[in-house]
Amino acid sequence: MTAPAWEIWVGAYCAKGEVGLTRLEFLPNTGELIKTAEYGGIENASFLKMNREGTRLYAVSETATYDEGQEEGGQLASFPIDPDTRKLGPGQFHPTHGAHPCHLSLTPSEDWLAVANYSGASVMMYPIGPDTRPGPPAIRFRHTGSGPNADRQEAPHPHSVFFSPDGQFLFVPDLGMDKIIIYTRGPEAHEWSAHDAVSLEPGAGPRHFAFHPNGKAAYAVNELDSTVTRFSYEAPGKLVRLGSISTLPASYSDESWCAEILVSPDGRFVYASNRGHDSIAVFRIDEQSGELHASGHVSTRGKTPRNFALTPDGQWLIAANQESNSIVLFRIDPDSGLPIYAGTELPVIKPVCVLIR
Repeated sequence: MTAPAWEIWVGAYCAKGEVGLTRLEFLPNTGELIKTAEYGGIENASFLKMNREGTRLYAVSETATYDEGQEEGGQLASFPIDPDTRKLGPGQFHPTHGAHPCHLSLTPSEDWLAVANYSGASVMMYPIGPDTRPGPPAIRFRHTGSGPNADRQEAPHPHSVFFSPDGQFLFVPDLGMDKIIIYTRGPEAHEWSAHDAVSLEPGAGPRHFAFHPNGKAAYAVNELDSTVTRFSYEAPGKLVRLGSISTLPASYSDESWCAEILVSPDGRFVYASNRGHDSIAVFRIDEQSGELHASGHVSTRGKTPRNFALTPDGQWLIAANQESNSIVLFRIDPDSGLPIYAGTELPVIKPVCVLIR
């Protein structure tokens, strides 16, 4: 039986006139990755999202200024996708009113989109219309605070945005504050407000976040101290910190910084990427206690794996090696959860985000 092809989109750190978005097709029966289209017109497309119907691609343009330096901050871009040809149409751009937007997320109902402005110390929220286009920015949350790392935590640095499975809460890991800030949705259409916050170890630098498929646990990957922190999520909008585990081998002592974290679709494993050690760390989730146990580390066969993605069936992992300009394919071992190199690599300039549809 022939398995259907997966559609892959890759965002890259590139200038506006270079290739910032690449479309691939992955053929699981043969393990082939095929480059089908390349697009310019967006600078530093560092994170991507797509609506469920696959008709619109959203991206952040991670810049300090745009329009040749005339405007401060970055931009939110959205591109219509032709449902038949899968080609991108002309982009629509909105300001993020903050420098270096680095992550974005859609509510499950796809009526709101949030953007984290890393250097702008803020989160911007955009209503999404019935036509899937973002409206002008409607809500802005500003963060204040700092952490003990003088070089990296001199100010707030919201690094990502994640909605709860029910779409009622927004979780914002702030690397500069060592906190995850939580916002809640109100009864009115345009009402969001501060709800709670949970602190991490001083100097941890929380970066990205992931819910367990059961909706009762969550995990943060901490960039600065190379750890994963586990939380319980038994009450709506309330995280309880339970403990942390290193993403690095005990024998490794050089510099390394975490980047991405994902939970396997079957809820058995947690994956985190290390930039420096240049690996994917794999953790088994204890069925009884929920604790994480290190299963091993797998080289991404390149430098600086800023991002990686799992296919929705959990059988494949695709890693983006930013500094070695490569996309690398791995098959997931169903028993150990470890990624196994599948023999497929594809050259892509400065890839920093992988989106699988």
